[in-house]
Amino acid sequence: MNTEVIEDQAKSLNAAPSERSKVLLVGFPNAGKSTLFNLLTGGNRKISNYSGITVDSAIGDFSSNQDSGQRRVELVDLPGIYNLNPTSQDEGVTLNSLVNMSSGPEGDLILAVIDWHRLEASLTLVVSLIDLFGPHKVLCVINKDDEKELTIEERLNLEEQLGTKILPISAISTDQSVIDHFIREQLAIKKTLNKDVDPRKKILTISSQALSYVPHLTSYDGHIQIHVAADDNEVTHLINQKHQQVRNILNHVKGPDLQPSQLSEKIDKITLHPLFGLPIFLGIFYFIFHSIYTWAGPVMDLSEELVAKLGEVIGQTLPPGMLHDLLVDGIIGGVGGVVVFLPQIMILFFLLSLLEQSGYISRAAIITDRIMSFFGLGGKAFLPYMSGFACAIPGIMAARTIPDHKERMATILTLPLITCSARLPVYILLIGTFVPDYTVMGIFNSRALSFFFLYFLGSFMALIIAKVLRLSFFKGPTGNFIIDLPHYQRPHFRIALKQSWFKGKTFLKKAGTVILGLSILIWLLSTFPTPSESKLENMTEAQQASYTLEYSALGRMGKTIEPIIKPLGMDWKIGVGLLVSFGARELFVSAMGTIYSLGEVDEESETLREKLKTEVDSEGKLVFDLATAWSILIFFVFSLQCTSTLAILKKETGGWKYPILGFSYMLVLAYVGSFLTFNLLS
Repeated sequence: MNTEVIEDQAKSLNAAPSERSKVLLVGFPNAGKSTLFNLLTGGNRKISNYSGITVDSAIGDFSSNQDSGQRRVELVDLPGIYNLNPTSQDEGVTLNSLVNMSSGPEGDLILAVIDWHRLEASLTLVVSLIDLFGPHKVLCVINKDDEKELTIEERLNLEEQLGTKILPISAISTDQSVIDHFIREQLAIKKTLNKDVDPRKKILTISSQALSYVPHLTSYDGHIQIHVAADDNEVTHLINQKHQQVRNILNHVKGPDLQPSQLSEKIDKITLHPLFGLPIFLGIFYFIFHSIYTWAGPVMDLSEELVAKLGEVIGQTLPPGMLHDLLVDGIIGGVGGVVVFLPQIMILFFLLSLLEQSGYISRAAIITDRIMSFFGLGGKAFLPYMSGFACAIPGIMAARTIPDHKERMATILTLPLITCSARLPVYILLIGTFVPDYTVMGIFNSRALSFFFLYFLGSFMALIIAKVLRLSFFKGPTGNFIIDLPHYQRPHFRIALKQSWFKGKTFLKKAGTVILGLSILIWLLSTFPTPSESKLENMTEAQQASYTLEYSALGRMGKTIEPIIKPLGMDWKIGVGLLVSFGARELFVSAMGTIYSLGEVDEESETLREKLKTEVDSEGKLVFDLATAWSILIFFVFSLQCTSTLAILKKETGGWKYPILGFSYMLVLAYVGSFLTFNLLS
């Protein structure tokens, strides 16, 4: 993300009307800011128990703004920051927003979220904020105090030492109204204190490296004076002073029985063990893939039957004609073919949410750090890669946390190879249809292993290409990997269910808008132009259906590219599916559902998987077999079939050069991989 983008974001954060109060959420990564943001605004900000999940600012209104007589309060969730010397672009966004807030309306506040498990370090950040902005601008909540309670006496002593109010909370279990009332009450009190504020400028000392993430602050002319340190020792000395100040405060406040639990350290002896760590990591992810098939299989089978029956009922109810064909072949065949994969999508995000909340993901980054370093990437690249399992777009944005530019570029240019959820319907359709279901070594399911292999292949190829990029376009040493390990937490099923349901709604919304519209477009292109009656004479009903489809605009497009994809074991119908999937990968399934519905000559109920198994070409040979199915799967593993990903690549790299490079090398990789796969399995 370039400097102009950071500056634009900061300006937008400070452009609210003066009649509103703005509260900026500030704290360590993984301190619970996003959870608190969701609680107070009713939003769906992604919640995870690992650093770097928030890489951009989010703005939302308090839910209580809807209540009559309430002053409007706007909440801003900023990326996590450890101190006021940013070390990455996302931390630069936070510092820039804070500095600009100092010149904003008097009613604006900083809500510092203190992590109970990192109390001393969190308070060091709070003290820095209070010293720079004054206690009248800073309000505190101590999050994650479920294990040990802060006594009233200790809280009052801490408030006296800091000069500001503190509310102990759990962002998960504390009632929203309690936090809402606390913030509104302090907003009213602190606004009156602004009249007695020291008008003299405060000095913010930052390193020259930190300045590179907020270069425009050198021209800032507000209530804060920016001083660039002569060397790193000056900054280190100031930070050490703050730490000592906090230690002195805690000596007066913190009781001996309030030490954080040592349970996490005990668990880490197993999960981070040099011998057991990697097998545990692989076992956890295999369990996720196995669960997708085991748990969702019966629900998917039922969904398929219901969609097929719905098409049959509508087909028998409506008279033959354009409306009949549009509903049965275009909408139900296209959209219905994608919607049946909703159970797998929701199960995947439910399990990933539990894993993220637990705190294990940060450990996985440590486990994979040595492997990733061999390929020229540090452990910090694991977290964007992990986000890429959901979608490449947040993964690419999460790469902003990687300080080294060359390493960040290698990460985002390989991240689309990580298997995202949009590939899931294609994988499930083809694996569930053509891979035999049996047990390997008496333990592993063949289909779950196939699924695991595709995820592994995409990730492994991403590392291979990253190594090539780091040896060519982006030469440079691999940076040291330092990560803040959060304490293990008991995952909350309510949060996992909420995130799973939100992803499910997003999937259905996409099915009801983008996929619906493109399914209708595919149907139109598959229907028009129609051949004359004379050309259909002396043909059987099946021959007429096949010829009409080939004569259409879509058929002609498919026939044009068929010579190119024939070596991959694909016919023109599959080629059409590949073409439309460059808009969105799920559209391959939608296109197959629409095209093969058009080829039907009877009203008998039949699922898409059954249609693919029985599809034959003009010579009477089966179109789909194991070799063709794996050829398509490998193509989807390697190709960049997502216009939204190309758009975010352009935004993050500042032009079309690298998106075109990424699209091109992945297309070549997909074609070669698909060609080799088909010919090896044929």
